[in-house]
Amino acid sequence: MTFAEAGFGSAGTEAVEPEGPITPPVPVAAPEAVATETPEGPPVDAALMRFAADARTRRMRAVPNRGFPVEAVRDWRALAAELDPYLARALPQTPLLELVRARITVEAEWDYDRRRYGAPPPDLAALVEARQARLATRIEAARVLGLALFREHAPARLRWPVEQAGISSLFGMRVHPLDGVRRLHAGVDLAGGSHSVVRAAARGWVVRAGWMGGYGLLVEVRHPGDVTTRYGHLSALLCAPGDAVEAGQPLGMVGRTGRATGPHLHFEVWQDGRPHDPLTWLGVMPADGSASD
Repeated sequence: MTFAEAGFGSAGTEAVEPEGPITPPVPVAAPEAVATETPEGPPVDAALMRFAADARTRRMRAVPNRGFPVEAVRDWRALAAELDPYLARALPQTPLLELVRARITVEAEWDYDRRRYGAPPPDLAALVEARQARLATRIEAARVLGLALFREHAPARLRWPVEQAGISSLFGMRVHPLDGVRRLHAGVDLAGGSHSVVRAAARGWVVRAGWMGGYGLLVEVRHPGDVTTRYGHLSALLCAPGDAVEAGQPLGMVGRTGRATGPHLHFEVWQDGRPHDPLTWLGVMPADGSASD
């Protein structure tokens, strides 16, 4: 089974993260009342999607049976490092369906790489196959304990800022689509039409609304709980610094200002001075793609 058949996919417009160092949001005092729960941890799906996308691009460029490229070895080791803390969680925090998707993806990508490059280095084979075995053991344990294949996800702490939007780029380390450099993508890119309205993800105060380098037109909203959200590449602003906003209130319009190759919203979530994966705050997008409160 392929990665796509396992239920993954990211459609939409290619996007480019801003240039230069990532700067924390402007410090603005705010009462603590929201988003204070400690998350169980991000799902592993996003890491696997990034890995599979990079692996497929690399295989298309590679000459068959010339040995595992250095980049492939590096990425497999990095994936193993991401899987280890995930597999160390309490079993109820690793849903059975997610474990099955992870096992299918790892086994499929490993098989594709061996077919393309030939025999892997022995130490890398041992590393990957050990994680495959741990995934299989965990799946069997979950089944023996009677854990459901599907479970309810934790309620979203933020609402989706754009309706009917596809995820075109995930949070985390990725290869820059223009210069080929691997760096942190500090948010998620939500592909949408240039006339789509961008709405506040939660109640808060607008602390910035204007041009910000590679972000283009950007709105930054401070929320209770030392949480800040950023909305980049807008085509128009519908708010101003100092505005109090409620969840769902319009902030701007989807655009492609700054460093972007097409219309999309670059959405970031910050807390305590560091970026977080927005998908762990937004919950699961409804099947019809509409925003959830």
